[in-house]
Amino acid sequence: MNILLTGATGFIGDHLVHELEKSDHELYILTRQKLQNRANVHYIEWLNDDKLPNLDDLPVDICINFAGAGLMDEKWTYDRKKVIVNSRIEATSALLSIVKKMKSKPKLWINASAIGAYTSSKSTIYLDTEENSYADNFLGKTVYEWEKTASAASDLGIRVVYARFGLVLGTGGGSFPVFEKLFRTYTGGKFGSGKQWYSWIHVDDVVRAILFIFDHEQIDGVVNFTAPHPVQEKKFAERLGKKMHKPYKTPVPKKIIKFILGERAVTILDSQRAYPQKLMSNHFEFRFQTLQEALDDLVD
Repeated sequence: MNILLTGATGFIGDHLVHELEKSDHELYILTRQKLQNRANVHYIEWLNDDKLPNLDDLPVDICINFAGAGLMDEKWTYDRKKVIVNSRIEATSALLSIVKKMKSKPKLWINASAIGAYTSSKSTIYLDTEENSYADNFLGKTVYEWEKTASAASDLGIRVVYARFGLVLGTGGGSFPVFEKLFRTYTGGKFGSGKQWYSWIHVDDVVRAILFIFDHEQIDGVVNFTAPHPVQEKKFAERLGKKMHKPYKTPVPKKIIKFILGERAVTILDSQRAYPQKLMSNHFEFRFQTLQEALDDLVD
């Protein structure tokens, strides 16, 4: 199949490209960078000027849209928030403009999203088979605008999947190296109350779930990309601390976290217990079902 991809140089995108490169698929990657083509990987420059690449005659089967500025790279100032939102909306709108002109439309559009769309709750279990309201904060509003923009692909007869990623654990990027560093420097422990739920997923299962969706046409709409066994933060700290042979009971008050991270503290202190109902009901098999299995792989 021919796959058109944005955000390929990001953490998840990089892992996905690495896996797809071993297949018979042809990858067409939209990027601002000038990169050298490889055997079945073709780089196409975009968003460096007002002109979009002409891909009218390219027979694309699948679009994957992961483009967007990093959430944790900088403090959420007014200007940074605009960059976070605009980078997602502009890339999605540009990709839609390209697809609309294609003579042969893709059958599937997978759009990155986040479980930060859900309201923080220590009791609610969020299923992707149910309608849930968006959180009334910056993350919730960002996800709403992003998914709303991507939904225009469905008007073109394209199956749309909103991949709501949980806490993606892997080496070389994402959240895990941050947690690992905290524990190596003896600053990891109970963040706030420690009772907030962390809905996590190993990056290898993220990639495998994306490939799974390729072949399962009945899966569409919101899909929780989370492992079936979320844990509370205090349990996450305990498992990681024991695995790394480091203290894990150090309390880090909510006030300190908010002072250091500002509004970004919601990514650590908010609680979203999300269950991957659509993946499970379609018999997707997680390679890393439990946090212990994931940590055994990542730490070892």
